[in-house]
Amino acid sequence: MFDYVRSNTMRQLAEDRLGLLQRLLTKQGSVAVSDLAKRFDVSEMTIRRDLEKLSAAGAVARVHGGAVAQGRLSFAARLERGGKAKHSAAAKLLPLIPATGAIYLDGSTTVFQLVGLLGARPGLTAATNNLDTFLALTRVPGVVPVLVGGALNRDTDNFVGALALRVLDGLAFDLACFSAFALDPQVGPSEPASEDAELKAHVCGRSRRAALAVDAAKLGNRAAGAWQLPAESTLATDLAPGDPRLDPYRPRFTEII
Repeated sequence: MFDYVRSNTMRQLAEDRLGLLQRLLTKQGSVAVSDLAKRFDVSEMTIRRDLEKLSAAGAVARVHGGAVAQGRLSFAARLERGGKAKHSAAAKLLPLIPATGAIYLDGSTTVFQLVGLLGARPGLTAATNNLDTFLALTRVPGVVPVLVGGALNRDTDNFVGALALRVLDGLAFDLACFSAFALDPQVGPSEPASEDAELKAHVCGRSRRAALAVDAAKLGNRAAGAWQLPAESTLATDLAPGDPRLDPYRPRFTEII
C-alpha cells in the first residue's frame, strides 16, 4: 500500500513539474537544465527527462544545456517580437557601416532591421548566415551579398555547422554586426543554440571589430551557449547611452551608443 501511494505521489509531482516547466517556458522563452535542477531541487538528469517528454510532445525544442518554447526561435516568430526596440538599437549601428569593404550581418531579426536602412552601398560586401537577410541584401543597390551556407538549424532558420565555419574561413570582415538572445554582465552574450554561439564566436575571430545590438529586455539574462566579442566592440541598445542600466556592461565594450 505504501509503495502504491508513494508511486502515485511521485507521478503527481512529476506531472506538476512538467506543467510548471511549460508555464516557465511560455513566460521566459528558454530555460537552462542547471537552473531548473536547482529551482525544483531535483537532479539534472530528471530535468533532462522532463524536457525530453515535453520535446516528444512538441511543446519545446531542445537546445544545448536546456530548451526553448517550440517555434520561439524561428525567424518569423522573432520578427514579431519587440520590433520598435529592435529597430531603435539597429539604427544606431548605421553610422558604423563602412562605405566599402566587407561586413558580416548575423541571422538575428534585430540586425535584419539594419538592412532596410543601408541605402545604396557600392563596393560593400555583406555576408550573412540567414536566408531572409541575404534576400533583403540582394535588394540593396551596390551591395554584394554573400550567403554563408551550411546545415540549416530549423529552430533558428540560420545556417550553422562545420560547413558554415569553413566558408567563413575564406572571409575577413571590417565589421561584424550581431544581436544576442541574452546579454549578461559577467558571461557576455549568449544563445540557446550552441551552434549559433559557435558560429558567432568564429566570425569574431575573422573581424576587425564588432557591434552588438540588443533591446533592453535582453539585459541581465543568460542562455546556455556563451560567446565572446572581440576587444574592440560597440554595444547599441534602445536605451540612452548614459542610462544607468548599462553601467554593468561598460567594462566589456569600447563604446556604448
